[in-house]
Amino acid sequence: MLQLPTGGGKTRIAGQLLSQFLSGGRKAVWLTHRRELAAQTEGMLKEDHVTATKDMNWTPGTMAPALPNSVVILMAQTVSRRTARSDVWGKYDKSDLMIIDEAHHATAEGWTRAIRQWPGAVLGMTATPWRLSRREGFDHLFAELVCGPQVVELQSGGWLCGVRVMSPPEGDLVLGGSVDATGDFSEPGIEEANRDRDIWTGGALRFWQRHGEDRQTVVYAVSVRHAKNLADVFNNAGIPAGALVADTPEYERAGTISRFQSGSLRALINVAVATEGFDLPDAACVLLTRPTMSLALYLQMVGRGLRPKPKSGDCIVLDLAGNSLMHGLPDSDREWSLKARGEQQTGDAPLTRCERCEALSAAGSHNCDHCGEPFGEDCSRCGAWRAWKRWTLRSMCVEEHDEVCDLCHYDAHLLANLPVTKELEELSKMTDDDELSPYRDPYLKTLLEEERRRLGGTTEARKAELRSRTEDRESALADDDTLDNMFEYHLATLPTEERPRTRPQERRLFNEWENGLKRELEEWNQELGRLEVQSVDGQLILGNVRDRLLRLLEAEAREAGLLARVSNQEEDQERRPGESADGTSGNWLQLAELARLGREGATNNSRPHLLKLPDGSTEQVKNWIQLIAQIAEWFVREGKLSRSKCPVRVGGMRKRYLIHVESKHGDGSDMIYRTLSNGLFLEAQLPSRRIAWLCELLATELGGDPSQFSVQLSG
Repeated sequence: MLQLPTGGGKTRIAGQLLSQFLSGGRKAVWLTHRRELAAQTEGMLKEDHVTATKDMNWTPGTMAPALPNSVVILMAQTVSRRTARSDVWGKYDKSDLMIIDEAHHATAEGWTRAIRQWPGAVLGMTATPWRLSRREGFDHLFAELVCGPQVVELQSGGWLCGVRVMSPPEGDLVLGGSVDATGDFSEPGIEEANRDRDIWTGGALRFWQRHGEDRQTVVYAVSVRHAKNLADVFNNAGIPAGALVADTPEYERAGTISRFQSGSLRALINVAVATEGFDLPDAACVLLTRPTMSLALYLQMVGRGLRPKPKSGDCIVLDLAGNSLMHGLPDSDREWSLKARGEQQTGDAPLTRCERCEALSAAGSHNCDHCGEPFGEDCSRCGAWRAWKRWTLRSMCVEEHDEVCDLCHYDAHLLANLPVTKELEELSKMTDDDELSPYRDPYLKTLLEEERRRLGGTTEARKAELRSRTEDRESALADDDTLDNMFEYHLATLPTEERPRTRPQERRLFNEWENGLKRELEEWNQELGRLEVQSVDGQLILGNVRDRLLRLLEAEAREAGLLARVSNQEEDQERRPGESADGTSGNWLQLAELARLGREGATNNSRPHLLKLPDGSTEQVKNWIQLIAQIAEWFVREGKLSRSKCPVRVGGMRKRYLIHVESKHGDGSDMIYRTLSNGLFLEAQLPSRRIAWLCELLATELGGDPSQFSVQLSG
């Protein structure tokens, strides 16, 4: 399979290959799935001095036509139908070549059958070796993937033009709606989600007039009706526009394209016509009104505008559908593979939108790539560049201290002797202890706040997260339309064999799924309730800080020669009870206690240091993944964790595995794994607070006693 970005010249490369290959009587077949592409390909191959023939009279029931030293262009649909009845490649042998255009379609049953029956070599060509189906790859059809230069390299060489993406505010985007069985937004779902909104008609025109009205524009519509409505909107505004849909007669289609290329039509509005392989060299603007979850379709659409343009110099993509926010910029670097990629990754591509010019830039950009508008500034305290979202507190107390980023706001309060938190102010009233007379000292205040945070459990951010989640979930459960859309998406993500086949099955699955949402909501509310009443032990904070200060003072006194240096043995005796030599707490936590701390978030800033096993032996561990791996290894050695015991699931989830005999979850996604000594796979992509809980779950699941395992934390 050959991968090259849209507009990179795959047909030209194939033409050069064929001009050298077709000699000595060798033959070739070119498969394409659109008639307009067949005619276009024939003309381009002839320009490369390749003898090419399309639309030959192929009588049903006979072998596929073949010509020595020539390529025959066949419609993939015709080949699919006829290979279903018999082997049609009798006139070809192992020295011949099959070229498949837009080869990301090759996994379709008819295409695959034609490849299997073909006697010679096969070359597939595509800009996007990617299928929306989460289980589907290409390694069962192609042995090797050859990637050509990517978009940025082709742009730097002048083979593709530069591209800018503009997008309106989130509230003005075309909505995706429900998802169909293919995993993409359905046409009826998109239409229903945007009913009574003019974003995808009048809004599209207004956005185009703001940014692209001086450019020839290709517009991607959702449906035939939408395309015709858009054409009416543009024409009624005095902007000549034509619509191309699947049933547009060929003569009318050719005339529309000719008028667009001559400039008499300003906008060419289409539905899935001007996408794959379609040559529109004068499209200096691409207007997207169709949302899609398919990376391949998105790149095919925006790729229509990337050919070099002597007049405009670059291409503007007007993304009203939020596709860039889901899939990234057209010239983002992407890694391609023949292997199935597992669960689809969608949503929240790392981009920054400029409020001034509405252009999108890569996340982390300090300025807009288009107009230069700054996305943040340097902090006067820490010197680091911070995005504007890190400056929400700057206007609160500008008269009391310097303007600083949110991350430095706390430090600025300490230095300015200002209140930091309500809890810290309460601590200041709890003691008149002369030993803590320097309480106002900023360093001591820092120690107190650090200790409060360490002992206080979950941060305020966790509470805010839970409040937001519960509010969204309660709103969804109260809205039948939202719930139905969520369930449709849930069904689309299920493997085909697990989808309900009858209405009663669908109702039962819906009830189970809805009850699962309610149980999760109840768990969130319970956790939030615990956090809301959680109090801070002020005396414990003061005691711990006092001990830390005394140790620091003793160390400074020894360095200054005011105290005699002591031996390691004496130092061990002077150490606080329970404190270990390496600075850890020295307190051993059983797995149940560790799980509780994990659920409360108290392990977020800690890591495991030592693990005590049931036989009394101690293992040193460096991180959370190593901790659960060592516990798993114990059960391997005891014969309680083997292939017959798998899969060990993640909590009550049926399709997510903690340990399994293969590196795949039940939903088909890849495990980010660590291999155990007996060859089992341990999922290694887990947050620390979840691992703290999973350690207890693992011990219980395998018939062990969690109280026989103890962990010592550090950090």
